[in-house]
Amino acid sequence: MTRHTCKQFFFAGLSFGVLLITVPLQVFGASTEQPYRVGPISSALGGAGTAANDPTEAGWLNPATLVHVRRYHFALSAQQSHRERGDGYQDFGVMLADGGEEKIFAGSFSYVQRKTLRGGAGAISADQKDFQGSVAAFVPGYRLSIGGTYRRLVHEQPGADFTQNTYSLGALLPFGKSFGVALVGRDLAGGAGDAPPEAQINPSLAVGVHAGFMDILQFRSDLVRPLRNNGLNRNDVRGGIESWFRPDFAFRVGGAWLENRDETWLTTGLGFKGPRLSFGYAFEQELREGNGSRHTFDLWLPL
Repeated sequence: MTRHTCKQFFFAGLSFGVLLITVPLQVFGASTEQPYRVGPISSALGGAGTAANDPTEAGWLNPATLVHVRRYHFALSAQQSHRERGDGYQDFGVMLADGGEEKIFAGSFSYVQRKTLRGGAGAISADQKDFQGSVAAFVPGYRLSIGGTYRRLVHEQPGADFTQNTYSLGALLPFGKSFGVALVGRDLAGGAGDAPPEAQINPSLAVGVHAGFMDILQFRSDLVRPLRNNGLNRNDVRGGIESWFRPDFAFRVGGAWLENRDETWLTTGLGFKGPRLSFGYAFEQELREGNGSRHTFDLWLPL
């Protein structure tokens, strides 16, 4: 192993140590049943994407990957979730990202407006406004990149309004063009312990890998440790395979094994990359009890 490679691993380890140190000591309370928000690419791949470069989703998954975004990207996204017991939500999001290796910093901004419904008949409805801003940069002289995200979640419902602020930290280390590993701590500041379930912010640590084969097949996987309400120290596993059997068309399939919530999800989706306008679609189905499904769709274009 060369001295240069050793230094890369040193900085990656140092970044992970920073993530561990910055996790608050008090991370107990009810965990949300809502997954973290991702777009149709990662949704179709089991929710994985910590080490992947998805221009319009990087700010949600790992801000460190923004340095590999080319040009400006603008996207509109919609997601709808349904639960058999009556819980669910629908949301609409706007994302803007800018990156490139020639720039000192890369960044992104996203806004998601979500309406939730809890309880079936006589349900309680609520509105959420989720703001996220991210920045990222390379460690000088190395391929290692680091990034941070500031998140502000405003939850409004009759008799209970909550405003919560938190942050995420991430690191990405690529090995050539076909393989990369990443570490990320999401929502490390936690949130209000007395917030309703759909407004709970659940801190987590994740490690991810991304690999490409022959430019037509991509594989990604994340191992996620929830840090709230996880007395058994269970890990969630997310992963999927993306096939670009045509240069402009992708098929995606994946799964998520969320042991902390005793759920198993099967995911699939399609993507089209046009010369200007592109789109993606994902469908997710919970299998263990069959009580949940989600649809995600987006339109995006480079500017």
